[in-house]
Amino acid sequence: MVTETPLFAALLLLLVTLLGVNTSLTRMRLKISDGDGGDKHMHRAIRAHANALEHVLPFVLLLYFYEQSPGASPAAIRWFGGLFLAARVGHAVAMLRGPFDLRRLAATMTIVLEVWLALALLRNLL
Repeated sequence: MVTETPLFAALLLLLVTLLGVNTSLTRMRLKISDGDGGDKHMHRAIRAHANALEHVLPFVLLLYFYEQSPGASPAAIRWFGGLFLAARVGHAVAMLRGPFDLRRLAATMTIVLEVWLALALLRNLL
C-alpha cells in the first residue's frame, strides 16, 4: 500500500498553521481584536489563512482517497502533492506580499490539480 499522503498532509497543514500564526501576530501588532479593522494587511492575513484552509483540507482528503483507490501510483501522489504544496506556498506568499501574477498562477495551479486529482480518483474507482 502507498503511504505518501501523510507527508503532504503534514506539510500542507503546517502551512495552514503558519498562516494562522501570521494572522494572530498581525492582529496583535495592529491591535485589532475582531475582523480586519479596515486594515489591508489584516485583511490579507485573514484571507491567506482562510483560502489555504479552503483548499488544503479538500485536497488532502482527495489525495487520501486516491491513495486508497485501486491503481494508485506513488509517483502520481508525489507529483500531485508536491505541485499542490508549491502552488499553495506561492499563493500564500502572493496574497501576503507578492505580485498578483504569482497569485493568479498559483490559484490556477491549485484548481487544475484539484480537478485533475478528482478525475484520477474517479478513473480508478470506475
